[in-house]
Amino acid sequence: MKDLRSLLIDCRIELRKLARDFQKTELCERLDLAIQQAANAGPAAAAEPVNEAAPGAPTEKAQTVSQVALAWQTAARDLKFSDPAIHARLGEKVMRLLGSKTLADPATEILQLEAMLKEAEGRLASKEQAMKALEVERDALLGALASAAPALKDGGDRLAVALARVAWLKAAAEKAAVAGPAPAKRAPEPQDTVPTSELLAAVAAGAAVLSKEQREWCVGEAMVLTGFQYTPVELLEQGDAAIARRIVEARKGA
Repeated sequence: MKDLRSLLIDCRIELRKLARDFQKTELCERLDLAIQQAANAGPAAAAEPVNEAAPGAPTEKAQTVSQVALAWQTAARDLKFSDPAIHARLGEKVMRLLGSKTLADPATEILQLEAMLKEAEGRLASKEQAMKALEVERDALLGALASAAPALKDGGDRLAVALARVAWLKAAAEKAAVAGPAPAKRAPEPQDTVPTSELLAAVAAGAAVLSKEQREWCVGEAMVLTGFQYTPVELLEQGDAAIARRIVEARKGA
């Protein structure tokens, strides 16, 4: 490789002597490229490991940045002669990239991507927190509806059950509005205090009970009908059925 490089250098020197503007020609550029390739091939060949166990196997070698750039340069120059239109378009695109200054170092791009990833993770965490808050509010609302309308049992579709409970509460409210306010509780009247014969018979049979006012009246009536043989406490201990039975029997005997 050293001999080839020296030969190429000598050729370039002699051609410069013969041609006045030789350094501006395409041949000069190609000679410079060949000299550079020969210079790069020398150290690469010296550093290439020898595989004695498998002499026929291909060896792997790492390509340097300058070698990769040189390979692209060579391919671009060949493209200039084989397809000038594509070469011109490629050159325009390269100049646009250089002019817009959009080229960035890979390490810088990695840092930018990491920052974008962290920002996206932060937005995702915020959305997850907001979603959890909405779920808590939803569960509280569904629980309130379940307490307000316990007649409707929970089913598979919680949303459908909630809508049914809302409709049920709305219908109940409309029904209450049509019915009007509940009548006020009136004071007990004499006919409410004095039980009828039918009520006394039902109480004596154990099928009904007396109200507080009716029980007080029946105790006094039973004391009179029995000739005050029993005190109010004794009559109350006997129960409503016994008191009603004494009154019914006394009225029959009369």
